[in-house]
Amino acid sequence: MSNLIINFAVRSETGLVRTNNEDNFFCNGIFMSNSEREKPFFLKGSAKVPCIFGVCDGMGGEDCGEIASFLTVETLSEYAEKIKLGSNKNVNDFVRASNAKLLSLMNKNNIRTGTTLALVVIKENFFTAYNLGDSRIYRVQNKRLIRVTDDHTVAEDKVRLGLLTPKQAEKTPEKNFLTKCIGIFDNEVTPDVNGPYDFNENEKILICSDGLTDMLSYNEIANIILSTNDISETVNNLVNKALQNGGKDNVTCMIISF
Repeated sequence: MSNLIINFAVRSETGLVRTNNEDNFFCNGIFMSNSEREKPFFLKGSAKVPCIFGVCDGMGGEDCGEIASFLTVETLSEYAEKIKLGSNKNVNDFVRASNAKLLSLMNKNNIRTGTTLALVVIKENFFTAYNLGDSRIYRVQNKRLIRVTDDHTVAEDKVRLGLLTPKQAEKTPEKNFLTKCIGIFDNEVTPDVNGPYDFNENEKILICSDGLTDMLSYNEIANIILSTNDISETVNNLVNKALQNGGKDNVTCMIISF
């Protein structure tokens, strides 16, 4: 068992256009209740390794997106101890359970709902990243912002096939058409696995919904993150910039560091 301590800061906002916040997050057992979602939310704290952090973005434009993200982080809390001590199989079991809950909800209420997942599991001095959808995970290492996850979108599929350039993908509406997520599609899903990566001193990890990455360019995100070592200041500056740039979606931003 490690004695390492991870510091974290997270902020979640409805944004300037939408009327409710369909995002949620998981900070080693802490997530937003339904009443807390209605207001701007900020949290900072610390956690002992092993620990788990994540962001979920309920499907914008779908019914009950906030329920999808909430049910997923609630299910994550039930599987957290197994995931901390286990393997990728435990993460897959959690995703399978979350997906089953959402499919049952959809069938029972004749609705369509779902959520993305961007998840970081830290053990000892390394971390593993898991994702479904277009919420992203970046690492900040040696004054560089490095994207860890690939989006599951039609646009990203076309980039991989050489049909679009990355710049074209950022501008097409197809960047918002998900090809994988929890819920929505009536099938089982397995998250992408990236890592494990060494988690070094002075390194940071950014986990965010597309309400951040759609509003800020790569260079804007990098410049803000590299401008200060204060992670609370960083998440506030990132979200404030997203709002300044239009705030067209819910935005959730989390920074974790040694």
